[in-house]
Amino acid sequence: MTNIKDKMILIGKMAKEATEDMRKLSSEDRSRILMNISEFIKVNHLKILEANQKDIEYAKSKNLSIPLINRLILDQKKVDALVNTVESIAQLQDPLGQVLDDWSQPNGLSFKKVTVPLGVIGIIYESRPNVTVDAAALCLRSGNIPILRGGKECIHSNIALYQCIQDALSDLGLNKNLVCFIDEVDREFVQELIQLDEYVDLIIPRGGLSLIQSISKNSTIPTLKHLNGICHTYWDKGYNKEFAEKIIMNAKLRRPEICGATETLLVHEEIDSISIINVLQALTDQGCAIKGDQKIQDIFSSATEATEEDWATEYLDKILSVKIVKDVTEATKHINKYSSGHTESCLTNSSQTIKYFFQQCDSAILLHNASTQFADGGEFGFGAEIGISTDKLHVRGPVGAQHLTTFKYLVTGDNQVRPK
Repeated sequence: MTNIKDKMILIGKMAKEATEDMRKLSSEDRSRILMNISEFIKVNHLKILEANQKDIEYAKSKNLSIPLINRLILDQKKVDALVNTVESIAQLQDPLGQVLDDWSQPNGLSFKKVTVPLGVIGIIYESRPNVTVDAAALCLRSGNIPILRGGKECIHSNIALYQCIQDALSDLGLNKNLVCFIDEVDREFVQELIQLDEYVDLIIPRGGLSLIQSISKNSTIPTLKHLNGICHTYWDKGYNKEFAEKIIMNAKLRRPEICGATETLLVHEEIDSISIINVLQALTDQGCAIKGDQKIQDIFSSATEATEEDWATEYLDKILSVKIVKDVTEATKHINKYSSGHTESCLTNSSQTIKYFFQQCDSAILLHNASTQFADGGEFGFGAEIGISTDKLHVRGPVGAQHLTTFKYLVTGDNQVRPK
């Protein structure tokens, strides 16, 4: 047995044993932990920023991409946002003990279907140090034990944030293994984690497509996938061009490196050329490269050719593919062919068009007259998210605390026995 395997088995055992202590905590206890975590983050904000700077310098020395570095950066504003996120999760309704259904049978037995934690959750992520806190907070609120494993590019930031979590637990005299963390960057630790089916109940990978595909293929534990975000915005005829420009600009450029950024714009053929040019020029002025079909290239000289590969690409950068379509029918066919099942938006004044769009598009999140960048657990009122699930079992879209639960049946009798 290798040292890596030994260490992972030990972490798995500690996490599994910690579920007993977690079950003893009330909703108020779990909220108190979260509020204490927020206090330790506030007190240690300078240490967190100093650690993050080490990660940024390392990323630059390795010539990592600008989008990846942007996802890595923490500043005071983002640290403050982390604090607010943790406190908002602390104030959420307890997702445990919720009665989903109750009924009685003719034999007198009474049934209740009640929410309970999933158990131990392995969370594997890249680039974003905020996931360390978001994932821990969501798991604590939902009574789960997380095993966190971030990427090597943000190891210093993750360790600094995890130390705040550990200090908060110790300060309250609680088991520090209520949140577990892998402080090693060797990829072999990930391979061992996804084989710990004796101790771990669910794996949630959050990162690049290759990471998620590899984990999904090799894990012996059920995996909740967060695939890439090939998101679309459809601009329908008759929709106000000023509103369209505002939304499209936001959907692409607010944060082009996130999975909810629009990667393809589909434009109804009856939208006038001047309006299209104005929107594309506004994007170009902000440094966004336009790739278009032949019709787009004909009316916008700065556009380069969009290939078949472009329609299926998550750029995570200031690049947008643009296509003219006949109507919403052609738009939804394009979306269903190339989308990753993440998020799509329809800009329209037509009730018939949006009804068709909502019915025919098969993605997890569908928006009407709003930016795709609202694909976020915080914007949904979930406090935060562990990821955006593109799976259909057992949850789709933003994964919040209430989605990290399963259920059990509580059956009450009055001395009944089952007849032969």
